[in-house]
This record gives sequence, structure tokens and C-alpha cells, in this order.
Amino acid sequence: MSQVVTSKTLLTTLSMIYFALVFVMTFFGVVVLYLNYSGTNEIVPNDDFTQMLQYVLFVLTPVGIGTGYFIFKQQLSSIESGLTLRQKLNKYQTAILIRSACLELPGLFGAVAAMITGVNTFLLFTLAIIIIFIIVRPTPFTITNDLGLSPTEKFILENPAGKID
Repeated sequence: MSQVVTSKTLLTTLSMIYFALVFVMTFFGVVVLYLNYSGTNEIVPNDDFTQMLQYVLFVLTPVGIGTGYFIFKQQLSSIESGLTLRQKLNKYQTAILIRSACLELPGLFGAVAAMITGVNTFLLFTLAIIIIFIIVRPTPFTITNDLGLSPTEKFILENPAGKID
């Protein structure tokens, strides 16, 4: 017999995982910004390398966002309506993590580019990705819409004490 989980527990776990990814990216970006402004990060400028990284980010950002969106939608379409709520939410969590990984790649790459070049404008890519993370965060409303939950499933998900089995 499987353990009964409440919607509050499940949503808290999903939020903690999701925002841990955002926190790591934000923290790394702030550390790089501090290192670059404090002069601790002594970089020998190389304009050609900086420009190449800029082009890579101009390509990597929309590719990461688009790939994350495409894979997320594909994962959602593979979730069958006959599954239990818990099974649906487990598959949804997997889809969220895959989308997050695709989004995180250009965000972290921007921070790394800022660190190795000393050019803080690369952190704008990181900031843009953090904003996207916050906009597309999983909430009971977005989960309900993404999964097309029935009114009963929606009620269970929105009720903190709702038992998801």
C-alpha cells in the first residue's frame, strides 16, 4: 500500500525543488556580479572571445526556452486522463524538471560568461531566465490548467489537506 500524500506536501516539495534551481542561478549571478565589481575577478579582456560568447548566448537562450517549452508540452500531452491524480502529478513534476533544466542552461551560461570575461552584461541573460522561471512557476492554477484536471481533482489539489492517492 502506498503512502497517502496531501496536496500541501506535494506542492511544497515541487516548489522547493523548483525554487532551489532559481536560488542557485540567482546566487551564482550575485557572486559573479560581486567578484566583477569588487575587482577580485581579475580578467584579461579578450574581445573576440567575449563576442563569441555573446553570439552563443543569443542562440542558446531562445533554443533553451523553445526546447524547454516544446518538451514540456510534449510531456503534458503524453499524460493520460485516466491516470490517478498522483500519477499525473508525478509525470507533471518530471515535465517541470525537464523544462527547468532547459531554461537553466542559458541562465547559468550567462553567469559563467560574465565570470570568465568580466563583462556584467551577460548577467542580463541570467536575469531574463530568472524572470521567466518566476513567470512559469508551478501553482495550483497552472497545474490544473496544464493537466486539464477535473473539478474533483482540482478541489483536491487546491485543498491543502486534500489527500492525493
